[in-house]
Amino acid sequence: MTSDAGSSGPTATIRVAAAQINTTVGDIDGNARLIEEWIGRAQEQGADLVAFPELTVTGYPPEDLVLYDNFIAANRAALGRIAQTVGDIVALVGFVDSEDGSLFNAAAVLYRRKVVATYRKIHLPNYGVFDERRYFSAGNECPILSIRGIKVGISICEDIWEPVGPSEVQCAAGAQVIVNLNASPYESGKQGHRIEIVTRLSHRNRVYTLYVNQVGGQDELVFDGGSMLAGPDGDLIGSAARFEESLLVADIDITSLERLRLHHQAQAVPQDELDRIAEPTTVELDVPVPTVRPQLPELSVHRLERLEAVYRALIVGTGDYLKKTGFKKVAIAVSGGIDSALVTAIAADAIGAENVVGVALPSRYSSEGSIVDAEDLCSRLGVELWKIPIEPGHAAFEEMLGEAFEGTEPGLSEENTQARIRGNLMMSIANKFGWLVLPTGNKSEMATGYATLYGDMAGAYAVIKDVPKTLVYELCDHRNRRGPGSPIPQAIIDKPPSAELRPDQLDEDSLPPYGQLDRIIHMYIEERMSPDLIVQKEQALPEGGASEATVRRVVRLIDINEYKRRQSPPGVKITGLAFGKDRRLPIASGWQR
Repeated sequence: MTSDAGSSGPTATIRVAAAQINTTVGDIDGNARLIEEWIGRAQEQGADLVAFPELTVTGYPPEDLVLYDNFIAANRAALGRIAQTVGDIVALVGFVDSEDGSLFNAAAVLYRRKVVATYRKIHLPNYGVFDERRYFSAGNECPILSIRGIKVGISICEDIWEPVGPSEVQCAAGAQVIVNLNASPYESGKQGHRIEIVTRLSHRNRVYTLYVNQVGGQDELVFDGGSMLAGPDGDLIGSAARFEESLLVADIDITSLERLRLHHQAQAVPQDELDRIAEPTTVELDVPVPTVRPQLPELSVHRLERLEAVYRALIVGTGDYLKKTGFKKVAIAVSGGIDSALVTAIAADAIGAENVVGVALPSRYSSEGSIVDAEDLCSRLGVELWKIPIEPGHAAFEEMLGEAFEGTEPGLSEENTQARIRGNLMMSIANKFGWLVLPTGNKSEMATGYATLYGDMAGAYAVIKDVPKTLVYELCDHRNRRGPGSPIPQAIIDKPPSAELRPDQLDEDSLPPYGQLDRIIHMYIEERMSPDLIVQKEQALPEGGASEATVRRVVRLIDINEYKRRQSPPGVKITGLAFGKDRRLPIASGWQR
């Protein structure tokens, strides 16, 4: 696979750029304009090559949109239009390729108004939130670009997560730089793992690796960027800021690479193993050296503290969900509790306090303190607060159900009626004004069913559905330290959590302490441990963990509430395994844990 352009001979330096951009799934024309804009930015910086994230043209993940022929045709047409705008710079652009009824997750090499080569992703992930084998076939070629004699290999995301992959094929064929296109979703702690993958790849092959990742929210997923450049000795040379669009530009001097390779032989992989992966091909590109190149600032490594990264993910996920669905304003049931306080703060930070309406819905069981705390929170955030007591509706429901419930003791049904009245009121408000409701349930509640279906679960986007209760407290403290000011009243953080659906109710009347509960949830959901193993882990804790009865009760609560979670709104994924796409279990099941 060779272009019709010749080569002007080898040079020592190539300037590369990683365009870390925020695309929208399905907005093919908008994505194309964004790509063209950032190609222009890279040219202004004198880049020889600019790389975009995985499936940039369609947005990621396009899911079943790729099964429609007109969607594929539109993505190909947009790629052709982008190519027409490309001059003396090489642009690597992700798109959906097709051939003989098969689809490919691909990267187009654009140069001088043409698609001069195409790389098709070889390793297709099919775990967690990824379903790529549902849609795509694997590629079988590994193109290498020769840019003024400097050899550049291309790969896509999962290709570098394999111990031996396309990069090894390309390096064995002489590649000195690897460019990897990604759409890698955020989860807490993942950036460190990405850095390890990229730097190890560079070190074992003695190459430079340019890693480009997208940013922005897409339904449940948030992409945090963190594009980076690693050197052949395994060091991280520089990285882009996370959770924001940026252009990472760097000069790569191949002279030092060749000296390093003379002293340190790259890891050898048997040729038959490389042959099983794909065949290398070379594309010669006569890319001129720009007459004037702006001086580049020194690269730096951007790092984010854990809680700040989580908080930014929640802001970006919420803000982009609203932006990309076309909604401007949200309503939140503000109870005076810690969960609704955090959701209100996130919403105000994401879309502006003027676009958030808090709604206090006190019942006969609501404490005066909760009402005062809700008022204080909204005042500090600058959020408008409506007050709609639910007592008239509550009394009406009791009257309507009086005959049917005669002779029974008040219990869970009567408590949940209050939550459902609130859910109805919130949805009525949203319906009337064209807003979205943001429910306030956290992961601990979603796991154990401690949330009311058609009540406090009602809404469009569940901001903290993947945030355990213990992390809710940490994030509230963090938001107050983050400033400006301390928007979440300390009284909300300090008081014992309660649904306030009956007199003197506390969460821990029905659930174990949240420290224990969240540990068990983490082990059962994210670590996929059996109840027996969880019991062993808890009993081995020096401070004494949860009892066996508590562990088995929590596991049962998680299992029997699968039907509720299937009916819950989407929300931001921040952990290694979130409810939704990550975890797919049958609702009706005879398996006994």
